[in-house]
Amino acid sequence: MQRHFFLASLALGLSLAAPALAQELRMPPPQQAHGGYTWALGLSLNNGPVYPGSASRSTGVRPVIGLEIGRFTLSSGGGGSLLDFDLDARDSGLTARLLQWEHFRLSAGLRLDGGRKAGDDPMLRGLPDIQRTLRGRLGAVYEFPGPLSLRANLSQDLLGHQGGATLQTTLRYEHQLSPSTEIGLAAGFSMADATYLRSYLGVPASAAGSSTPLPAYQPGGGMLSTEVALEIKTAIAERWVLTGGVGYQQLRGDARRSPLAVKPDNYTVSIGLAYRCCR
Repeated sequence: MQRHFFLASLALGLSLAAPALAQELRMPPPQQAHGGYTWALGLSLNNGPVYPGSASRSTGVRPVIGLEIGRFTLSSGGGGSLLDFDLDARDSGLTARLLQWEHFRLSAGLRLDGGRKAGDDPMLRGLPDIQRTLRGRLGAVYEFPGPLSLRANLSQDLLGHQGGATLQTTLRYEHQLSPSTEIGLAAGFSMADATYLRSYLGVPASAAGSSTPLPAYQPGGGMLSTEVALEIKTAIAERWVLTGGVGYQQLRGDARRSPLAVKPDNYTVSIGLAYRCCR
């Protein structure tokens, strides 16, 4: 069944294509020398739930890293979107652009998934840890006339560490407020297979009533959440970029019914500063 979910999700991500004419609204990127590279480096302050559905929140500082060499991008903390100063939400990890045909882009990538520890939140005590793993990703982007784009990202645990598969689909709107400032609005939904949902929002029968007071719960695959987000980027100097964002997420389906979903509707906020340059 998990294989069927993965194949169906892959088909959905690849079947979103439609011939379209895109009108790009982007700020001028730093001029990259032939055979050179572009990079961004900074820090961001983030506040959000400890895990989707948690009533506890955490605040932390994360590195903002972006590096682009040819068709390869290395990104963390949103640094990839600063490389050409557009609001293209490039994915974390190492990404390779496989295909660009008119206004359709297909990419593949790898990223490390930190998993989850039972000590991260009081609600998780007594539950099994979720191991770190390596995730493979296939991403597709379609740009429509004007500032709209449709994006789909399929992610799969490659090491069999019970990370399962997820599919995220997002509609994005980008607008240039001034020569130095852009905003982006995004709305979308996420789906996950049973392996992912049982690892992150399930309660195994072996732990229920013994190591945790929570009842046993085994969700099936399907809808995970819906999300909306607002992002802003502004150049405060020739090389320095200030970023900010706020997002709102609602768990859906079996994820929302989980005993771990103490607060199924939640929000995240972030602010960051980064330096970008090219060689």
